[in-house]
Amino acid sequence: MFGMDVWDAVLLAAGGHLAVITLVRLMHRRRDLIIEDLSREVELEKERLQEERKKQHRREARGKMEQHQREQFEKRMRERDAA
Repeated sequence: MFGMDVWDAVLLAAGGHLAVITLVRLMHRRRDLIIEDLSREVELEKERLQEERKKQHRREARGKMEQHQREQFEKRMRERDAA
């Protein structure tokens, strides 16, 4: 085997195995970090959207309340003018 004896081949195989195992562990660790980062970003985006929906709901409620107040004011003004 290219001028190697049995021990050279065993050491080469062990070194290759160690390198592959180390690389796989590093890749798993990196994958877990990426998933964690993406999960955090998704959660932050969900919170941001929820806050935006709350703000929109408040704006709509405030608009309806202001419209109702305007209508009541106009009704009272018409009643006063009619009297």
